Amino acid sequence: MAQNMFNITLPAAGVRFFATVRIVARYGERLITHDAALRVTGKLRVWSFKTLAPRSESLATQARSGDVLSRFVHDTEQLGQFPLDVGLPVGTALVGALVAVGVTSLFNPASGLVLAIGLSVGGLALPWLIGVLTDPLSQKQRENTARLHADMLETLQGMADILANGAAQRCMGRLHQRQTTVNRLILGQAWRSHIVRQLLPILTMLCVLGVLFCASEALQAGHLTTAQLPMLAMGVLAAFEMIAPLMEARLAYERFVQAAQRAGALCALPIATPEPSTPVALPQHAPLALRHVQLSLGGHKVLNDVTFSLAPGERCAITGPSGAGKSTISRLIMRLIDPDHGSVTLGDKPLNHFTTEQLSHEIGMLSQTPHLFQGSVRRNLLMADPQATEAQMIAALHIVDLHEEVNAMPQGLDTLCGEHGTRLSGGQMRRLALAQIVLRRPSFLVLDEPTESLPPSMGTHIIDNVLAALPQAGVLCITHRPEPLPFMNRVFRLHNGALIAEEGGER
Repeated sequence: MAQNMFNITLPAAGVRFFATVRIVARYGERLITHDAALRVTGKLRVWSFKTLAPRSESLATQARSGDVLSRFVHDTEQLGQFPLDVGLPVGTALVGALVAVGVTSLFNPASGLVLAIGLSVGGLALPWLIGVLTDPLSQKQRENTARLHADMLETLQGMADILANGAAQRCMGRLHQRQTTVNRLILGQAWRSHIVRQLLPILTMLCVLGVLFCASEALQAGHLTTAQLPMLAMGVLAAFEMIAPLMEARLAYERFVQAAQRAGALCALPIATPEPSTPVALPQHAPLALRHVQLSLGGHKVLNDVTFSLAPGERCAITGPSGAGKSTISRLIMRLIDPDHGSVTLGDKPLNHFTTEQLSHEIGMLSQTPHLFQGSVRRNLLMADPQATEAQMIAALHIVDLHEEVNAMPQGLDTLCGEHGTRLSGGQMRRLALAQIVLRRPSFLVLDEPTESLPPSMGTHIIDNVLAALPQAGVLCITHRPEPLPFMNRVFRLHNGALIAEEGGER
């Protein structure tokens, strides 16, 4: 008898065993749930990108770039964390509370009722209270954080101009003021949620006392043993530990709701050029034409009854003053926008019969502000043609007179371009973008100011090289500089929204 009373080996072994099981189970739970959350976030971002890509025109006019980036990165992460931050705590608390109340009621129904009331208050009323107190501040904090992120990104992107105009101190002051507002709102949320959290231990102790009172009555009536009394009290503590994460889950739920609203607002923007439901095959060797095109932007008529065609191998130029609408024609041809009246056709089919991917293979466009990815020269060239060999990339760089400059860079083709090509000059950016088009070898070229930022002799040489490399391509050159004009078969001047034929040169 004495040996059994002082036998601590079995209890000690049990404690160590269950402690080890708890550690392993916790690791397995973290591994599974975090992996699931990361997978969900990844799928959400892929879906978001596919949804936002066709809405690029609406995003450019109706949203700030920093805000779009914040919603795409931060809000999709919040949505992906919903099962981990909200679903798992709620499910665990619900199952744990039901089991705890059920087991307690088996020993003493009165104690089970007290525990059920306590868990209801702690698991429902306190999360509701924390939501009432913090939701308004959370909404304001999210709005101010979004503005802060947008301001910071735009400040970084325009830092060179800000420094040149001596506005750095003013911009930093505005950012500091915005950050101060965000910090104040975060602190207010923290104080309010902290006060509510402190009510849970008080509620737990009251519930323990209530259960002990009911259990002691049952003990005196002979319905419970002495050993069962502390067991019920410890069970209350364990039950409240399971519902404790519900208050943090309520805060996470509000973040989820706000993220869903913000991301949903972007994804609900109108699509300027919707994809065709049943795309048709691209015609071979067919002309590209604008027929009686009319277009107004911002209430101002930009194009008025514009008609012209471009056959494969033909070279046309459009000149005119800045703001006349020359770049608008290139956007119509790439189907970034659709005309109000008239049509843009390839062969006898309007462009809205083809998908964006089809048109991108058929038409290569050099815009006034070409976009380069934050990667190496090689990576940017491979974006145009993933199958391109190094020899093909070097040949394309030769055509645009960029090979020697890239070769002189410390890492050659692996030299980083920087964000938006900031490590390259304006002329190098345009030539690299032109090399991308040469690699793709499209049937039509739309060149918007191709010789901008280049010396006249270099501009003339590059135009000659590109046209020689792609002799079968139809070329539409939008320019206010004279270098490309001698290479054109036809030259038009855009004036008051109409195209006027001028004398062109042929070479």
